[in-house]
Amino acid sequence: MDDRVLQSIRKHLQQPETWGRIRGYLQLVSEKLTVTIGEAAQLFDFTENQLRDWEERGLLHPLRSRPNTGQRRYPPTELEKLAIIRDLINAGYPPGAIPLNIAELWHSLGPASFNGEGSTMVAPQPASAPLPLDRRIAQTDSAILWRYFASQALHHALLLLCEDLSRSHAAILLPRHAPDEDTLRRPLPPEELARVGEALVGWLSHGRTLHLFLEASPAFEYPSDFRIQPLLAEGEARPADPTLLIVPRQMHSLNLQRSIVQTIRRLLAPLYACTEQWPVYFAPDLRNWLYPARAFPRGIDPSDALLNGLMDLIITLGGQTPTGGDRWHCCCLLMPEDPAAPPGQQVLMVTACSRNSPHRAGQSRIFPNESYLYFRALRSPYLLYRPRLAIRDSSGLSQWPEHFGRGGSAVAIPIGCQSGPALGVLYVFALSQEAFSADDLRLLRLMSLIVEDLLLLYRARLDAMQGLEQLVRAPEVVNDSFINFLSENEFIRDLESLLARLQQQEALAGDGVAGSDAGKGAAQSGERLAGGEADRLPAAVGAEASELLYPFPLREAGELETLSIIALDIDNQSQIIRRYGELALRNLTQAIGQRIQRQLVDCRLYHIYGGRFYLLLKNISLERARQIAQTLRLALKRPYRVELLQQSVWQLEPPETSVELSEVSVRLGVTLYLRAKLVELLQRYASAPTSTLAEVRSLIVGDLDQALSLGQEEGGDCVISWDPQAEDRGPHVRRFIRLDAPDRR
Repeated sequence: MDDRVLQSIRKHLQQPETWGRIRGYLQLVSEKLTVTIGEAAQLFDFTENQLRDWEERGLLHPLRSRPNTGQRRYPPTELEKLAIIRDLINAGYPPGAIPLNIAELWHSLGPASFNGEGSTMVAPQPASAPLPLDRRIAQTDSAILWRYFASQALHHALLLLCEDLSRSHAAILLPRHAPDEDTLRRPLPPEELARVGEALVGWLSHGRTLHLFLEASPAFEYPSDFRIQPLLAEGEARPADPTLLIVPRQMHSLNLQRSIVQTIRRLLAPLYACTEQWPVYFAPDLRNWLYPARAFPRGIDPSDALLNGLMDLIITLGGQTPTGGDRWHCCCLLMPEDPAAPPGQQVLMVTACSRNSPHRAGQSRIFPNESYLYFRALRSPYLLYRPRLAIRDSSGLSQWPEHFGRGGSAVAIPIGCQSGPALGVLYVFALSQEAFSADDLRLLRLMSLIVEDLLLLYRARLDAMQGLEQLVRAPEVVNDSFINFLSENEFIRDLESLLARLQQQEALAGDGVAGSDAGKGAAQSGERLAGGEADRLPAAVGAEASELLYPFPLREAGELETLSIIALDIDNQSQIIRRYGELALRNLTQAIGQRIQRQLVDCRLYHIYGGRFYLLLKNISLERARQIAQTLRLALKRPYRVELLQQSVWQLEPPETSVELSEVSVRLGVTLYLRAKLVELLQRYASAPTSTLAEVRSLIVGDLDQALSLGQEEGGDCVISWDPQAEDRGPHVRRFIRLDAPDRR
C-alpha cells in the first residue's frame, strides 16, 4: 500500500470529528450481541456481496456456525470495523485502500474500543494539551487498571520470592530503561542504585503491605542496610530481564527455584511492555485513588474497566501464535446470579469478558447442568483443565467457538474457594488443543488470585492469601485440604491413557483376520469376567467395621480386558448445606474420602467435585465390582463429626463448633466396559472433529452421571449398576438397574 495513502488514513482517523462519527455508528448497535449479514449490511448501508468480498480478502472475520459454512454472525469487534470502513468510504477512500489491520490502526491512534464487554489494552498517549472530559475518563480508567495490576503483580511476586520473610521487608525494582551490559553482569552496590535511573518500585513492608511508586532516581538514606541482587533462578548465569530484588543486608541470599522465577517473569512482562506509559499510569495525582465498594455481585458494572481489563490482560499473557494471533482466544468471569441458591440451582452470569469474546458481560447466562465444565469448577477445589475439549464439556454458552466444531482446549478455575463457596469461575479458552502448559497453569492461578482480590475489594472484605508455595508445587490443587486425593484431571489422564494404549494395540493388530480374532477373544474373555468367573469377595462388612478385609489394586497384570468404574456421591447434599453450610459438606467429603482410603488397599481414589468420587478398576468382573460397591455403601453409612468454622450466607441455623451428622448415606453407580465395547467406541469416534479419546471419555463420564442421577431418583443409599442382560437403548445410552441390598446375616 502507498505510504501516502496510509498516512492520509491515519490523519483522518485522528480527527475528533471522525472519532465522534464512528462512536455514533457504534451506539446504534451497542445493545446487539451479534448481527446477521443482512442486518450488518442494512445498518451500515452496504450490500451483502460487499461484506462477502471483504471477508474473502481478509478484511472481515465474521463468526460461522461451521467452518466455511453456516450463517455469518458479526460480533461487536467486527461491527467496529464496519463502522470505520463506512466512515472511510464516506470520506472518499476506496475499499481497496483500506488496510487489513484497520482495527489495530484505529486502536493505536488512541480511541478506546467501543466493545461494551471489555476494555482496550491500548495505552493512552500522554498529551500536552488538556483532554476532553470523556477522553480523560477513558485514560483514567486505563491508568487505574494498570496501577491495580502492577500493585497486585508486584505484591504476589514478592510473596512468592520472600515467603520466609515474615518479620522483614523487601522490594522489587523494575527499571524503566534497560541497564547496560556491565550493570547486568556484576552485582550492583546499594550506594549505586541511582544508576538504574527511573524505576517502578514495589516495597513490601513488615505488615505485608505493598507500597507502589515510580521513582525518578531511587536511592537509600543508609545504603549499608540493604543488599541488591538480580532476579536470577538456580543455575542461571545471567538474568533474562533487568528486574532487581532488594533485601536486608543481614538476610541470606535468596535461593530461587526456576519455576517461581519463570512465573514471575511472565507476570511482569506486560509492565515492561508499557514502560513508555508509566508516567501516565503512575502519576502523582493517582497515588491516593480508592476502589468504590459495590453491591456484590449484582452491583458489578458489566463495563467495569478493571475486571474487563484483567480479562484482556490474561489473553495478552498467553502470548501469540506464529501467525501473530492470540494464543488464547478469549476468557470470561462467570459468577452465580444468586449466591444464596443451593448447588445445582445456581445460574451463572458472564460478569466480565475479554476481547474476541462473542458474549456480553451482564447479559449472557448459563443454566445449571452438572456436565458443563463451568459448574464442575464452581464446586470443585481444583483447577480443571481440558487439553482436548469434548462437546459436552463446555455446553451452555451457545456461541463459544468450541460449538462451531473446532474443538480446542480450556481451563476453568474456581475463584475464592479457600474459605467457603467459590465466588465464581475464571474460564479461558484456546482454539488449539493442549494450549496450556504447567507454567501457563501457574500463571493463570496467579491471575485468578488477582481477580479474586478485586472481587473481595468490591465486596468490602479482607481475605488473607494463603498457599502460594503450594501453588507452585501443585498448580491444579486450588484448595489444599484436598491434596491427598487424586483430582478429576488425573482421572481423565488415567482413563485416556488406558484408552490410548488400547487404541495403539488395536492399530498394531491390524485390520485383518488377526485383528478380528483378537477382538473376538477379548470379547469372550470379557464376557467370562462380566459373567462372574472371578474370586468371590467376603461377605459385606457392616457400618461398624473399621477396615475391609481385602485389597484390590487399580492395575492388575495383563492386557485390558474389562474396565469397571465405580462412582460415589453423598446423598442429601443440599439439606446438609442448607442446615450447616458449604464448609460442613466439604469437611464431610474429606472424612468420607479418608475412610474410603482406609478401607481400600492400593486404591487410586479420584475426588471429582462436591461429594463425588470415582474408582477405576481393571480386569475384574461386574459381579465383583457390584460387591465392592455394596460393601462401600454399608461401610460408609455411619455417623460423622465435622467442624463448622464459618457460617454460609444461606445457612438456616447458627453455626456450632462441630456437629455430628448421623444420617449420612451414599449412592453408587457401577458400569463396566468390555474390551470389544471400548474398541467399538474408539472406532465410532475416530473421525470426531475434536478428539477421539475426549469423546469416548466424555461418554463414559456421562454414563456415570446417569447412574448417580438414577440413584438420586431412587432416594439414595443404593447401588445402581449397568445391566448387561438388557440391550443399550441407543448408541449413547446404557440401561441401569438398582441392586437389591445384600443379606447382612
